[in-house]
Amino acid sequence: MAQKDSAVKAAVIGAAAVILAAALTAILNPSWWKPDSSAAPRTSLTIAGRVVDQRTNLGIGQASISIVGRTETDVTEDNGNFRINLQPPVPKNGTVRIHAVKTGYAPSDETTTATETLIIQLRQM
Repeated sequence: MAQKDSAVKAAVIGAAAVILAAALTAILNPSWWKPDSSAAPRTSLTIAGRVVDQRTNLGIGQASISIVGRTETDVTEDNGNFRINLQPPVPKNGTVRIHAVKTGYAPSDETTTATETLIIQLRQM
């Protein structure tokens, strides 16, 4: 009977040691349960905003928006809103040059990063 008790005791101690080791690993290296957002490369980039008339600040509909050197484009809604989602590979620094054009307005070129609130002002010709 004493051998059986010591075998059970050894099994319980071994199981407790495994659980303790797993808990310490989780605390000291949380990457498996808590993603490190700073280390993950950016896989997409969103640039959204509004194209407006420089003088009246009213939205300009049907303006063409493009990212220089890339294929992603958009056409503004009637209120001037646009949204472009860049697909991989995205620039490492997150900076792109955006080009806006509309008949009757001078074209605009701006450098920007990911944003949801970009305002592009076009000047009437």
